[in-house]
This record gives sequence, C-alpha cells and structure tokens, in this order.
Amino acid sequence: MYRYSNHSRFNAIMRSNRYRPILMIIVIIVAAFVLLRLVGVGGLSESHFETQRNSKLRSEIQHAVSQTNTLSRLGSTSTSNVLGRVRQYVHGIEVINELNVGMFGEVGRLYQQETFDELYAIIDTYDARLSSGQKVNDSLASLISSIDNLSIQTNAIINASGG
Repeated sequence: MYRYSNHSRFNAIMRSNRYRPILMIIVIIVAAFVLLRLVGVGGLSESHFETQRNSKLRSEIQHAVSQTNTLSRLGSTSTSNVLGRVRQYVHGIEVINELNVGMFGEVGRLYQQETFDELYAIIDTYDARLSSGQKVNDSLASLISSIDNLSIQTNAIINASGG
C-alpha cells in the first residue's frame, strides 16, 4: 500500500505544477499590458488629439482662405476648380468637427452645422452663376465674408485650446 500512496502523491504534485507555466504566461501578459498603458502606447492622449486637431484645422482654413483669395471676379476658366478646392477644405473642417463630436459628444462641437450649410449654399450659388455666365461679384463677396468668419472662429478655437 505504501507504493500506491506515493504514486497518488506524485500525481497531486504533477497536477499542481501543470498550471504554473500557464499562470506565468498570464502574469507576463498582464504586466506587459499594464506597462504599455502606463507608457501611453495604444491609448489616446487628449492633448495629443487636440494638438493634431488644431494643426489640421489651421491647415484646412489657411488653404480655404488662400484658395478663396485666388478667385477672380471675372470668372476665369479655373474658377470652377478653385471652388471645388474651397469646398474640399470646408468639408475637411466639417469632418474634423464631426470627429470632435464623436470623441467628446455634443459638448465637443466646434462649429454649428448651419455654418457649413451656409458655406455650401454660397459655393453652389457661385458655381451656378459662373456656369450660367451671370455676375459673381455678390457671391464672391459672400464667400469671402463667410470664409473669413470661419477663419476667425477657427483661430478662436485654436487659441482657446492652447494651440
């Protein structure tokens, strides 16, 4: 009988050691995850997000203002292309606004949707007048004024967040 008792004691020891490598692997994985989170890998830093957002906003509004300033009152052949680029930059600012709302909720809204709706309407009116050969002076003045207002709002947002 002595023989069987040693055998069962040996099996009990073997069973307890069987889980030790699995437990060690789990401990190492958890420790690595905690270490990486403390270093900031895989996490979203709010200040880094705001810095990147402000950089993109600044770039988009500068391009929009620059392209708007190149528009001609006479309606050259490239005016339609320039209008497309202005729309593109305005849309870029709108996308950044939507991303900010996605990150922070409605509190994170930088611009009201009416701002973009108004700008798109002005661009559409300008393009329609350009296509039909009508005078575009009023549309150009409205577009310049709206882009300038958007630029003022953007600079206020960037300055308010310390960027």
